[in-house]
Amino acid sequence: MKTAAYAQGWYLVAFSKELGPTEVKPVRYFGQEFVLYRTEAGEPVLMEAFCPHLGAHLGHGGKVEGDAIRCPFHAWKFDKGGRCTEVPYAKRIPPRAEVKVRTLREQNGMILGFFGPADAQPDYEIPLLPQLDDPAWTALETDQAVIKTEPREVIENIADRAHFLPVHATKIDEFEVIIDGPRATQRTLGKGRNLRGEKIDVVSVATYHGPAIQFTDLAWAYPMMLVNAHIPIDKDRLLLRFGVAVKTGVGVVLPPEVMSAVVAAARDGYFQDVAIWENKKWRDTPVLADGDGPIGRIRDWYKGFFAEASA
Repeated sequence: MKTAAYAQGWYLVAFSKELGPTEVKPVRYFGQEFVLYRTEAGEPVLMEAFCPHLGAHLGHGGKVEGDAIRCPFHAWKFDKGGRCTEVPYAKRIPPRAEVKVRTLREQNGMILGFFGPADAQPDYEIPLLPQLDDPAWTALETDQAVIKTEPREVIENIADRAHFLPVHATKIDEFEVIIDGPRATQRTLGKGRNLRGEKIDVVSVATYHGPAIQFTDLAWAYPMMLVNAHIPIDKDRLLLRFGVAVKTGVGVVLPPEVMSAVVAAARDGYFQDVAIWENKKWRDTPVLADGDGPIGRIRDWYKGFFAEASA
C-alpha cells in the first residue's frame, strides 16, 4: 500500500486573531488550496478552495453569508458542511455540488485542523492551556516564517541532545525523552544566561501533541510557555508558527523593552535551528554517536502517524 505523503494529525491552521469576523482567506497546505473563513456566528471553516461548478477559487472574492460562503463567479452558495444550498439561476441543485470540509477545533487562541485520509477521525486531542486564561500571564505573542525544509527535520529536534550547545549556547546536564502514545516529551536541565548575561539554570519540558504541535514549559529569565508548530505548505516548504506567553504576576506589567527582549530571546531560540534545517541533507541512515539522543526512537514514533492514503 502507498504511504501518505504527510503525517496524520492535528495542525495549527492559524492563530485565532489572524481570522476576523466574516473574513475569507485563501491558504495553501499539504500541496492543496483551501479557503479559510469565519461564519457570522464566529465559527472557523476550512474547505476545499475550488468551486465544483467551473473551478473558481472561493478564497479569492468569496463572501460569507450566515454560516455559508458564496462563490464569486456564479454565486453558488455552500454551507459550512460543504453542501451547495443555492444556485440562484437554477431550478435544482446538482447532486454532486459539494466541497470537502476539514475538521476544525478552536481553542487556546488557535484554529486547529485535522488532516488525514478522507475517512480518518481524530484519535487524540490537543490539551487546553490554562496559562492563556490566567491573569498572571501575558497574552500570547506570535510570529511565523516560511522555511524550506520538511517536517521530519523539525520533529527530530526533540531527540537531538548534542545540538543544544553549538546551536543554542545551552549546556545540557540532564536530558530525557518520554514517548506516550501520540505524545513525545523532552525534559532538559541545562545552563544558560539570563538577560543580564548571568549564568542560570534553564529547565524545559517540551511535548509534541501529535506530529506537528509542541507546547513547552520553560523556566528561564521568567517562567514561559511556548507554542511551536509547523504545517506543510507543500513537500518542500513549511509554515512555522511560534508563540510565547510570560508569567509576570497578576497586575504586573513588564517595561516594554524588557518584554520585547524576553520575547525576542525565546523567538530567536526557536528560529536558531532554521539556518541548519534549510541547508542540511536528510540522512536515512545517519552515522550516530553516543550522546546524540534517541533519534531512532523519535523517527519510529513519527512514522506511526503516516496512514495508507494521502492527506
